[in-house]
Amino acid sequence: MIGQDDIMDKNEFWKLIQDAYKEANWETDKQMELLVDKLANYSQEDILKFGKIYEIYDKEANQSKLHAAAYVMNGAVNGGCSTQCFKYFRAWLISRGEDAYLNALKDPDSLIDLDIPYDNDYFENEFMVSLTQSAFNKSIGAGTEGVEGVECVEGIGGIDDSIAVDLDTYYEKMHLFELTDDEIQNIVGDISFDDDIGIKWNEENLESIVPKLYAQYW
Repeated sequence: MIGQDDIMDKNEFWKLIQDAYKEANWETDKQMELLVDKLANYSQEDILKFGKIYEIYDKEANQSKLHAAAYVMNGAVNGGCSTQCFKYFRAWLISRGEDAYLNALKDPDSLIDLDIPYDNDYFENEFMVSLTQSAFNKSIGAGTEGVEGVECVEGIGGIDDSIAVDLDTYYEKMHLFELTDDEIQNIVGDISFDDDIGIKWNEENLESIVPKLYAQYW
């Protein structure tokens, strides 16, 4: 268990993500496996706080122009990016780290500058959405299949499929846990949005909205 002096905040949140990504040699599935292991060593309160911080970053990134970027990056061949796809895209963006996240909200077309080391890397990360849940469950030792009230989480890549989730315990605690107004403001205060982040778009005007991404991926 991480010592009491290690309290979860936005800096620790991003440090965990970046450290896991680097240790995984920039490979997404391995990063998720490492991140679950690292986060599970924190106190239950810190794990829940990690989840609440994630929810804020996810909510702030739910912007129209960023969705346009996600639509283009998934390409015409893949049919763009649905609402569910965009949820997983935001999770992928958060998993890329603080700089990538903040830059993308300030200018979604800046995603063209990301160093993506694998040609087969896809711009979605479904597991990141439920990562806090998996880490919390691992921290309390829930991992036995067939136990009443315990549901198994579908793993990806190197993630341990035996990790199970006690839904009642996790969701009850998450529902009751809240960040303070000061903590929330400290998180959102770092975010700067593109002037037209809420722009309406369709396939006909995508090139004018994110021209660099359009030239690369569409």
